[in-house]
Amino acid sequence: MPMLQAFIHRLNQKFSVDEIKRTAKSAKMLAPGQPLNAGIVMRKGSVAYKPVQAYLESMPGVLAETLRSVMHYALTSTPPKPITFTWTPAYEFEVGVTELGCGIVVQVRGRYPRDKPPARGQD
Repeated sequence: MPMLQAFIHRLNQKFSVDEIKRTAKSAKMLAPGQPLNAGIVMRKGSVAYKPVQAYLESMPGVLAETLRSVMHYALTSTPPKPITFTWTPAYEFEVGVTELGCGIVVQVRGRYPRDKPPARGQD
């Protein structure tokens, strides 16, 4: 969990009022059709990259796509909109998004990174 918390902290830095314009230059990484990628705020060779990327990939697709699209929307808005991210442990993954005049708040709820997600069956 410390790596996940560090990732959220770094997201908040990159999407802050102070850095959002610089981060907006990386909007293509989050364009439609692109996967949700920890590389938006972490170096691929860093110790935390692989576990954080694995966590993002464990999220249900619709929630990962929601996060990707909200970040892309914020970065391509004129002017770019800052985002505040939070993470709270929960049994299942959930994403809540609130857009305010001054920015966006994204609340992610999900399992601890070491918790095995429930099996996804095909109905």
